[in-house]
Amino acid sequence: MEISMKRSTWTLWAVIGAGLAFVAVDQLIKLAALAQLAAISYRIGTASLWMDVVLSLNPGAFLSVGQDLPPTVKSVIFLCALAAVAGVIYWALSRWKQSPGRSAALYLIALGGGSNLIDRFFRDGHVVDYLVLNLGSLHTGVFNLADVAIMAGVAYLALSGFSKEQKALA
Repeated sequence: MEISMKRSTWTLWAVIGAGLAFVAVDQLIKLAALAQLAAISYRIGTASLWMDVVLSLNPGAFLSVGQDLPPTVKSVIFLCALAAVAGVIYWALSRWKQSPGRSAALYLIALGGGSNLIDRFFRDGHVVDYLVLNLGSLHTGVFNLADVAIMAGVAYLALSGFSKEQKALA
């Protein structure tokens, strides 16, 4: 029992450390983007499939939704998002042993959201974005590493929910 307790405690600390490291790396990449991409952008890939590396300061949420909201409303949304991130991190860490997949997915979503909230706090309400994926005439919105974590968590939750529904129907 004591060895199991120590192992789960170490696992929890490792997960917390990995989360802090992720946020630190995301913030360092954003600082590098601010420093290096202000005057130049890059294109990586082929003529039909490429990635643009370009600086964008996003004043809104996904695809700049909400950028024209009054500052008071943005402040309330920021505080609610901060509380939600803290709550999700607590939930994920407290249930890591019972539900590691769901906990990891929610932890990724919260870490990505938290890192973007750090941007908003220190960068006058903006999030630093720097990547665009292109496939011919199709392209994504501008995004960052934190957004990738959010989407990975959402994808896991969606796919695991879908597979559970399929098993229930079989």
